[in-house]
Amino acid sequence: MSSAEIGGAGMKENNSPGGSIDERKRKRMISNRESARRSRMRKQQHLDDLIKRRSELEKQRIEIKRRIDVYQKLWEATVSENNALEALKAEMIKELESAKSRVCDFRAMERLETNFSGNRMLNPLMDVSGSRDSVLQPWQIGRSSQPIAATMFQF
Repeated sequence: MSSAEIGGAGMKENNSPGGSIDERKRKRMISNRESARRSRMRKQQHLDDLIKRRSELEKQRIEIKRRIDVYQKLWEATVSENNALEALKAEMIKELESAKSRVCDFRAMERLETNFSGNRMLNPLMDVSGSRDSVLQPWQIGRSSQPIAATMFQF
């Protein structure tokens, strides 16, 4: 065998005119292999980064969903509380209007008392003693603490 055949499969020696071309092909092949290896490594690194990013996004999605659930429950509780407060407000408004009406009625009675303080017949809110207890106890209006005298005409 010749020295050219011993160096490789059909490669020629470096000192021959075709030897430098084969050497360039070999270097280019090695360079291409190294480039392909680096490309595969970059691709694998990119894939690993994407997997890591996906995992992070999944954790964020779960946390956001949990927070949405918490805020949803808080919102529902707030709406429920608001509805209860609105009902209470409506009830209190009715009570206030009723109280205002009673105050107006009471003031009107006081004016009547003031205008007709000397006339007991026109002032039914005062009992015989002149107190206002009958206003607080309307079932006793017109009753007096004195006994009713018998009339002269008895049959």
